[in-house]
Amino acid sequence: MERTTATIDDAGRLLGLVPHGLYLVGVSTGAERFLYTASWLTQASFTPRLIVTAVRRDHRGHRLIGEAGAFAVSFLGRDRQDLAEHGFRAGGDRLEGLPWHPCPVTGAPVVEAALGYLGCRVVRWLEGGDHDLVLAEVVTGELFNEDDLLTVAMTPWSYGG
Repeated sequence: MERTTATIDDAGRLLGLVPHGLYLVGVSTGAERFLYTASWLTQASFTPRLIVTAVRRDHRGHRLIGEAGAFAVSFLGRDRQDLAEHGFRAGGDRLEGLPWHPCPVTGAPVVEAALGYLGCRVVRWLEGGDHDLVLAEVVTGELFNEDDLLTVAMTPWSYGG
């Protein structure tokens, strides 16, 4: 069956169906530390262990990851939407009131109530559209608790399309 009509709206709806986990990305330049909620992240290689994450170009995290060359990804459990909300807070210190410690390899903030974390070093950036892609090597990681990962579909939020 040949289908000749397609719309960009259909493509956007389909992209909105792609399942995405929710993570807190921590970054520290030494002089500045920051935490934000991310959902566009995937594994890209077994050997070496690589991940790819997308970061909006006009986002503070984009600048700081570029300066630091490293970051940490805290994985959120299915019932921890409250933690994801910390990464959306406007103004102030998003780490305030949130127990955390520095990743022993990258120095980036790791959220203690997370399922665990990956410490990552930037390998390269790929210029995109409104988001750029960061290819990063996983240089450390620790599993604190086993649970299902919080996904965008489990929340009232959407980010995709």
